Amino acid sequence: MLSRLVLPLSRQSIRCLAPCLSQTRHFSRPLCMSDREKRQLIVRGQNVPVSEEYWDYVADEQSVKDAEVYRNNTENYVGTVKYPIGVIGPLKVNGEYANREYVVPMATHEGALLASYSRGAKAITAGGGVTTRIKTRCMLRAPVFIFDNIADANQFYRFAHKATTQEAIKDTLHKNIGHLTEERTRIRVFQTDRKVHISIGIDSQDAAGQNKVTYAGDLMMKWMKENYPGKIPEMYIEGGFNAGKRVSVMHTLLGKGHSLVADCIIPKEVCQSILRTTPYRLQRFQKMHNRTNEFMGGISCTAHAANGLAAFYIATGNDPACTAESQAAVTHFDLVNPSGGSTGLFDQDLYASITLNSIIIASIGGGTSLPSFQAARSIMGATSANELAEICAGVVLSGELSFYASMETGTFAAAHWNMTHK
Repeated sequence: MLSRLVLPLSRQSIRCLAPCLSQTRHFSRPLCMSDREKRQLIVRGQNVPVSEEYWDYVADEQSVKDAEVYRNNTENYVGTVKYPIGVIGPLKVNGEYANREYVVPMATHEGALLASYSRGAKAITAGGGVTTRIKTRCMLRAPVFIFDNIADANQFYRFAHKATTQEAIKDTLHKNIGHLTEERTRIRVFQTDRKVHISIGIDSQDAAGQNKVTYAGDLMMKWMKENYPGKIPEMYIEGGFNAGKRVSVMHTLLGKGHSLVADCIIPKEVCQSILRTTPYRLQRFQKMHNRTNEFMGGISCTAHAANGLAAFYIATGNDPACTAESQAAVTHFDLVNPSGGSTGLFDQDLYASITLNSIIIASIGGGTSLPSFQAARSIMGATSANELAEICAGVVLSGELSFYASMETGTFAAAHWNMTHK
């Protein structure tokens, strides 16, 4: 539950904000609640019965030994779950930060998924690779200010819109929160009835920035409490406008986290030999699929971007819940004739692209520092969030190509049956 903010602002309280938040402890429990020596799992004084397999696969010796490593990531820690991980590739990425061939780890227990992504990666690489470009990088938080009526709210809205107001807020953030790219900090103001939502966007560099932007929102609220000449009856750190971990048109249009685009050309010979269809038939089916999705009110115009995003996020130590907003994407297939030959429908190559405006990914912070996720990322050798984002875009487009191909050729059901029933 979000609490109402009533604290006055002072320079000292601003500087102490982040340390105070990080030092708050609501859980004073043992590092690991699983006692391997006594074979007991004690939760709130009660002995919870578990199977013998629990001590082999959850509270195994290594997991209990590493309890200190997980201290800041998992409260009431009892052990770890071994999640299956596979690889796809090599996938050739022609990006500004990812610019070579990668073997990519993906974590999933869905049979046939990685085989499909591998096929898509093979087709992309055979065609020369996927080109990726990052448009923006900005994590968002949207505190809400609630007034007694629309007139009071509009007066605050105008105050928040002033250039002097926004510059003062940005100055406060830049002085008190480290590792921000100052020129990318942005503030957007929206009024809905008697509520005013102020969306703060920050570039937290290689961190995802979800905690840091929350600190930024809290600082902005304190600044408003002290500097707005009128009365602010209520304010909360989030009023729903940010749509965190929920799919939203906002994520498709305005973006959140890394906003990037990716495209590739699949020559007709590659399309026929690897994807087992023709460029004409494949783009025809994809457009039909997208039109149906739009008719049904879908926000994400893709085949199954969520599959690739979730598997990549889990393997690299990123937050899989962000798949909800990251899947707000658009896939597009078309026919192209880069060689200048015949322009007949059946003689052209396939153009495939995807726009991913809300990739929430990091190379530092959160779960990225945990041992197994570091080890998985070492398979790629990727070191920055930008590099990971560009690889991720290539992975998702690989899955789109193979999915649509299996649907168009009628092999989707057989592939799943054959790979999961042997």
